[in-house]
Amino acid sequence: MNPEDFVRVLVAMFVIIDPLGNLVVFHLLTERFTRRERAQTIAVAIIAAAVMLVAFSAGGTGALALLGISDASFRVAAGLLLLPTVYNLVVQGELPHTHDSAVLDPLQMGLVPLAVPLLAGPGALAAVVAYSASLGRVTTITATLCVLLLCAAGFAMASWLFSLANGAAMRLLARLIGLVVFAIATEFVLSGLAAALHVAG
Repeated sequence: MNPEDFVRVLVAMFVIIDPLGNLVVFHLLTERFTRRERAQTIAVAIIAAAVMLVAFSAGGTGALALLGISDASFRVAAGLLLLPTVYNLVVQGELPHTHDSAVLDPLQMGLVPLAVPLLAGPGALAAVVAYSASLGRVTTITATLCVLLLCAAGFAMASWLFSLANGAAMRLLARLIGLVVFAIATEFVLSGLAAALHVAG
């Protein structure tokens, strides 16, 4: 494994996966979880994202084609999965207060939206396919897993880091992050629809 190639992929995947931005999202999504539930969410999110990214690195776009799913469809689905979660962050600065286990379930939260599409979104999946083809699968997978480990470490320290911020600041930050993620989700949907219409045309 070429060290220069490894650093190149590491930096690129760090930018694409965005551990710092996802750290904020993770805290906002799990702030009412117990310590055990947060640990479960971290494990589910990191493992699921790693499986997705490694599968795409090894199988390329054939992983979707095998399931009969187009890239455009995947982008639309990713955007639609994000929109309901971030809507309340934009409007209220927090997730809805509910005891519904479907909303506060660590397994569900770890899978959607944390693993997919935040950690293993269309951009990250496309990047591992491209880097695996150009720089090798071992380099790409190793660098990507290192970034995911950084995400896990950041998630584990999220509660402590954000305990220093006051409530008003956190609600403002939640709205700002929610707006950015809402825009990303909208872009996923629009780009997917544009690609589908282009193919149909």
